[in-house]
Amino acid sequence: MGRKPLGVRETERIDLLAASKLEKGGATAEGDEIGIDPAAETPEQRNKFLVLRLYEALNARDHAAVQSLLAPDLEWWFHGPPKHQQHMMRLLTTTTTTTTGSFRFVPRSVDALAASSGTVIAEGHERGCYWVHAWTVGPDGVITQLREYFNTDLTVTRLAAAVAAKCVWQSRRPDSATNSLPGLLLAL
Repeated sequence: MGRKPLGVRETERIDLLAASKLEKGGATAEGDEIGIDPAAETPEQRNKFLVLRLYEALNARDHAAVQSLLAPDLEWWFHGPPKHQQHMMRLLTTTTTTTTGSFRFVPRSVDALAASSGTVIAEGHERGCYWVHAWTVGPDGVITQLREYFNTDLTVTRLAAAVAAKCVWQSRRPDSATNSLPGLLLAL
């Protein structure tokens, strides 16, 4: 089966790892999911690809793969309207068994911040809801924390005693000119 271009409808299954590679003009080979030499990967790339694998497993409802990518004591924070709180939690705890009518998390962008923080930020939208996920990848290569923001603009800032605060990531909602949302600052 051939790969679909990135412009497919969000309701269709997208192989995020291959899409990331194809977006950069590359091709994927059998057995070579992303076409990158693992020895040449930076820690930021490893963290980003780990999160992309998690979204792929979540959308495929591959519960074994999801559990292998998460720490057993995953810390989860949620900010947003309570009615959306259940979407990711059901997927992470494998209580969703059907894909009919299920909420899908297909990121529009995924950015890995400095390896020292282990933070990977993903954002997207589904059914009129804008979401941002701030994942923390631990030193052992599993995801240890999720900070989930629904219908909230997010700015990520690095704070350090020796230097001034620096914005390292900011929401890029496609509807930001017409749709105002509350804003939050996430300090690392």
